[in-house]
Amino acid sequence: MKHVPRPLRLAALAGLAVVAGIGFEATSAAARSTPAARVPLRFAYLDGPPPGFAGGFGESTCHACHFEVEPNTAPGRVTVSGVPETFAPGESYPLTITLSRPGMALGGFQLTARFEEDGAQAGTLAPGEDEAERVSVSESGGVLYAYQRAAGAIPVSADTARWTVLWTAPADVPASAAATGPGNAAAVLFHVAANAADGDDSADGDYIYTVELRAVAARP
Repeated sequence: MKHVPRPLRLAALAGLAVVAGIGFEATSAAARSTPAARVPLRFAYLDGPPPGFAGGFGESTCHACHFEVEPNTAPGRVTVSGVPETFAPGESYPLTITLSRPGMALGGFQLTARFEEDGAQAGTLAPGEDEAERVSVSESGGVLYAYQRAAGAIPVSADTARWTVLWTAPADVPASAAATGPGNAAAVLFHVAANAADGDDSADGDYIYTVELRAVAARP
């Protein structure tokens, strides 16, 4: 952690575009071994984006601040693997978010899991295995938001960032969410918004990608 003596402007990795007085420098051996370690991170948003920018259910995405180009502009994409077609109550599923774009210097994301019918929180979210320093989860308005921390903003390889989030399906499906899927089974929507940033301390040159996925509760 490095103290910054005066307020400085920076595009947040996913969400707000202005942050003042937050400092961070990558020091791990893994970080130093990646090309992105050459990008100065001392002004990065250490604790990730604010909640409410994953998209879906009337929410904004990172495009609210990073609006130079339209979302999902090629080349580049965000994908989520591990979302089951059907989920068992109380079962845990590792979800892997992969963001890629040529020339990307920093990456960020935000993910939610909510019942399709009413947008209420569906199950729980937590950092994946060995991801506690790279991924965090916060709650706002009863909804959990998973997102990158500053250490997780560094791409894992050239032009690619990746994170793992553990989703534990709800043990009980509320009656209010029991009529949206096939055969009256509850459905859960996953929304992800991600930012492939160029690391130039502005919102210009940043590309936003979004995806929505759906899982349905297994029938008893």
